[in-house]
Formats: sequence, structure tokens, C-alpha cells
Amino acid sequence: MKIQSLFGWLVGMYVGVGAFAAGAQTILPYGDSVTTFGANPESSYRYWLYQDLTDAGFSFLFVGTRNGVENGAPANSWPQEAYSGHEGWTSSDAANPANLNPVVGKAPDIVILDFGSNDILAGIDLRTTTATNLETIIQAFAAAKPSVTILIAAPTGFVVDPTLSSRQRSQQKSQQSKLAGVIGKVVKAENKAGIRVIKVNQMGGFNPRKDTIDGAHPNVQGEQKIANKYFQVLRRIL
Repeated sequence: MKIQSLFGWLVGMYVGVGAFAAGAQTILPYGDSVTTFGANPESSYRYWLYQDLTDAGFSFLFVGTRNGVENGAPANSWPQEAYSGHEGWTSSDAANPANLNPVVGKAPDIVILDFGSNDILAGIDLRTTTATNLETIIQAFAAAKPSVTILIAAPTGFVVDPTLSSRQRSQQKSQQSKLAGVIGKVVKAENKAGIRVIKVNQMGGFNPRKDTIDGAHPNVQGEQKIANKYFQVLRRIL
């Protein structure tokens, strides 16, 4: 190949890569341990979502304040491991300005939001505190980028603590369904305010006894179920 031709090919390739990056939609996963976990033999739902979106030919880029997974080395690594969030975080942690502001600063096009399950375990009032926290988070992202799209999960269920009393177990189980209802009301309110928020029912079809490693955190099958739910929404947006 002549030098001129080689130079032209390299320039063309560089321009092509730049155009791809410029046109890519940025996606920021923001959540608790369901978002952050994925140690071998798991890889986190983000890995499977990355594969689904890549296989479908979409132009996108995962962004966030952290990389990889939180509980060890994943079974699979992938080029876009970025995300934000932490194990054990409640919606109050996620809405805390010290935690939220650096995440909002990424000004993503799309946010995958998954908080609330730990609120149940922490005894946080879902209808008041949790709802207010989620609205605060959503409005912060919208203030940074009014065109943002928020995918908010009705979180995957978890197996109730067997050491609790019968009454407490029943209450913990009902709180999970209640959380889904609270999130539905948040979505309705924020859409009415002009923010594009889409509820993704991750609870439906997810079996905590079969789709988790410990009653709460997804196994590979669970990760793939979660990823597919998000993919079905994202394919219409991207």
C-alpha cells in the first residue's frame, strides 16, 4: 500500500471512530448491589446488556464514576464497565448531594436507576422518604440535561429473612410490592412534570429463589433476565 493511501485510510478510520463516539448515546447505570455486583461466575447485568446492545448494532457508551464490579473479579470483562452506585445504598444515600452530584455531573443521555430495596430493609418509609428521594434524583439528572431519559426499575424481589416472625416476613414481602406501586406514582408525577421517565418492571418474572445466588443478588440467569428487560426498552429509545 502506498504511503499516501495508507495515510488516507488511517485518517478515514480516525474520522469514522470519532463519528461513532460523537453519535453514541451515553448510558449511566445508577443503583445498589444489583447494579454493582457480578463476581465470577457472574458478570453483572451490565455485561449482558452491553452484549445485547452491541449485538443489535446500537451506538452507545456506558458512563459512571466507577468501573468493574464491587464484589470481586467478574467472569467476563468488557470495554464499558462504567457505572455508579454502591452495595447497601438506600435511596437516601443515592439522593445525598455528596454522592449524587458527581454522578449527575456525567450528564448522561439515559439513566438506569435502581434503588429502593434497601429502604425496605432499613425501615425507610416508602411513600414519603423513598418517593421524595427518587424524585430528587430524577429531577437532578433532568436539571443537568433536560432531554435525559430515566429508566427506573421496580426492583427485583428478594427472599424474606427466615429468622423474622411470621408477621414480619409477611410485612417485608408486602413492602416489596408496595415499592413497585410507589415507583409507579413517581413515574407518573415526573412524566407530568415533563421529564421522560419509564418504569421497567424488573420484579415481574424474576424468581428470587431461582434467579439469585443468595436470595437477593442475581445469578447469571437473573442477570440475563434483568438485562433483557432493560434492552427491550432501550432498543426503542436508541
